Amino acid sequence: MRYDIEHSPLPTMHSVRAVLEGLVGRTIDFSDCHAVPRLSSNVRAVYVTDEDQLAAVAVTDIQGAARLGGALGMLPKGGVDDVIDDHDLTGLIRDNIYEVLNVLGSVFNVADAPHVRLTEMFGPGQSAPDEVENLAYAPGGRLDIEVAIAGYGTGRLCIVVR
Repeated sequence: MRYDIEHSPLPTMHSVRAVLEGLVGRTIDFSDCHAVPRLSSNVRAVYVTDEDQLAAVAVTDIQGAARLGGALGMLPKGGVDDVIDDHDLTGLIRDNIYEVLNVLGSVFNVADAPHVRLTEMFGPGQSAPDEVENLAYAPGGRLDIEVAIAGYGTGRLCIVVR
């Protein structure tokens, strides 16, 4: 398959699952879901090409961010649940979800497509540039999934390509 050299293809659910399960070392069940609603507690990851052009955005709700970050750090589920109740991320979970989203960027790097990398992450309460927000919640080229992480619970992850 040949891809548009100017744009990254939408990753498959299989490729996202393989990256996330390999990283956190836990089984993750995936199912289709509705887009993450626009909330100030969401985490938005910005992926750009080597020419610094916006290529994709990943959005997680606070549940997805806390549970993926907690699973990576093997943190107790009770502590992760407290973070979710507070609608904010602790320093360790924030660092861990950044690492999860950084590694997730590998799903965009396929043959005949531009190289893509994570450049910024906007956490709960942080404003992202309009271009990022508009792409994050745009209809069209997107993968909206509910992730159920063994031992941690569920959250939502949306990946949107330009």
